[in-house]
Amino acid sequence: MNSKHFFSVVFLFLFVLCCSASVYGQTDIYIRGAERLYPIGVPQLCIEQGQEAIQSRRGGAVSAPKLSVDAATEIPEVIARNLDISGYFEVLNPAVYVEAPGKCDGPDGVAYTDWSVVRAEGLVRGIVVPVGDRIRVRLFLHDVPARKIVLGKEYEGDVGQLRRIAHRFSNEIMKYFTGEFGVFGSQISYTSNVGRFKELFVMEMDGSNVRQLTSDRGLAISSSWHPEGQSLIYTSYRNRIPDLFLIDINSRQIRQITEGDGLEIGGKFSRDGRSILSSLSVARDSDIVLLSPTGQLLRKITATSGVIDVSPHWSPDNSRIVFCSNRSGGPQIYTMNADGSGARRVSYVNSNYCTSPRWSPRGDRIAFVCRADGGFQVFTANPDGSAPLQLTSRGNNEDPDWSPDGRYLVFATTFGRGRNYNIAMIRSDGSSLRQLTSGQLSSTQPSWGPMRD
Repeated sequence: MNSKHFFSVVFLFLFVLCCSASVYGQTDIYIRGAERLYPIGVPQLCIEQGQEAIQSRRGGAVSAPKLSVDAATEIPEVIARNLDISGYFEVLNPAVYVEAPGKCDGPDGVAYTDWSVVRAEGLVRGIVVPVGDRIRVRLFLHDVPARKIVLGKEYEGDVGQLRRIAHRFSNEIMKYFTGEFGVFGSQISYTSNVGRFKELFVMEMDGSNVRQLTSDRGLAISSSWHPEGQSLIYTSYRNRIPDLFLIDINSRQIRQITEGDGLEIGGKFSRDGRSILSSLSVARDSDIVLLSPTGQLLRKITATSGVIDVSPHWSPDNSRIVFCSNRSGGPQIYTMNADGSGARRVSYVNSNYCTSPRWSPRGDRIAFVCRADGGFQVFTANPDGSAPLQLTSRGNNEDPDWSPDGRYLVFATTFGRGRNYNIAMIRSDGSSLRQLTSGQLSSTQPSWGPMRD
């Protein structure tokens, strides 16, 4: 066994101790911030033309009427799923609707009494218009008690853009109610088992459209997004030792970034994409380092003998770094300036074991994991360590990451049901827990990508 492979085994063991969790608890999820949900109806859309028939496929292309029917059903289904998963809305069951599916009476012809009788306060309706081999979609948000339209948008697209149209209007609805656009249409990468290997996957934020990215036949772990949202940096053992790689999520082309005696676990791009924050292990030390996009060592940020510093993550403006370190004994969470100065502990939650820090895109909170309540739980705190909040309290919960707007966290959890991990999301106040994956094999280490138009 060569020295690099030996140290990779040793460091992997130490890294697992500092950055993962593996015990099981039996208490309940601790829910904070529960509030009244806004009742909203999202019925099937009206098709302005071509309702009488669905024409057959011609030469492999989908005819406009068929596309219209698909749009009339898929768009409201996606919007309903988005609003439900947001944690702000109660999406009413279509089985209780009085109005017939796909009813066409124009945006000003709504029978509001049909919606108030089923408790709807909001209503999403729309019209699909065939335009050659494309469609034009007009979507409206109605205030049922006020009996008026409060939001209207028009979109045009083809068969591949139905979900994108639904996501864009969902984000408009979120902005109307909360003052900020939503994150619908963003993607989440994660690691999942494929046989005895671990590979990278990506999915939409609601758990749909799952795609396998890598086939490394080894360990593909610790993925993180490029700021432009088109590629991922990750650690792979495809060559039997951990190095950093970059993968394009569309072409799946892979480029190796690092190759040398050091062992790199995870990387985080700076906001301009010109540097990579990572942890580098040589012999018994693990330091926080800054690398170029080609893997060149630019500088060591920490360099303390006998100390394991891992899991670095940037503050939103890249002026500070949060990381995990055993410099005071057991692993705890620290922040420091980007040059390595001013290090201070910020995890004070009555636990001797804290890992996996992530700085919120808003800059106001840091998420991390600590051993508590018989397992590992997700916490957040102010950047100075004050006002800690425990979000979970059942089973094991690991690897939190923030949504692009800082309103949600995605993480891996057992839900207190044995050893199998799935990906879930939760609002930053601890409310509206939603399960995103439901596979039989464990899914871990989620990373939430940036918003893309």
